[in-house]
Amino acid sequence: MGQDQSTIIHKDTSLVDVDLRSFNLLRVVGKGAFGKVRIVQKKDSGVLYALKYIDKLQCIRMRAIQNIFENGAFLDIQHPLIVNLRYAFQDDTYMFMVLDLMEGGDLRFHLDQWHGFDERVIKGWACEIVCGVEWLHSRRILHRDLKPGVY
Repeated sequence: MGQDQSTIIHKDTSLVDVDLRSFNLLRVVGKGAFGKVRIVQKKDSGVLYALKYIDKLQCIRMRAIQNIFENGAFLDIQHPLIVNLRYAFQDDTYMFMVLDLMEGGDLRFHLDQWHGFDERVIKGWACEIVCGVEWLHSRRILHRDLKPGVY
């Protein structure tokens, strides 16, 4: 992965000197059309995050640039039911987004693993989804990639 060449974005909107070297790269936990997601550990704090890295050329080939830049709206989001974007940076090949790590697995995983859910559990998950989406809508944000997680 090439040398980092962009302004670093951080939640508090101050410039932060963060690049790929700021993290210990741990295991890959997901793959998508544009790149991978892996668990990383921030070297100075020991905090674990999810690092999503997106191949720029693949994104251009698939005409999905606008979809990626829509993620910038999430820099201003801080909500306990929404995965928060903590840092964003790039190098010559990839765009990187450092997100809160949710290790509980997504809802699909749990549905595949468990049979006979307790109705109270399902109601709780539904309430969390509705509350998170309602909060986004109250800020005039429509998120098209809902991935409910279990914490």
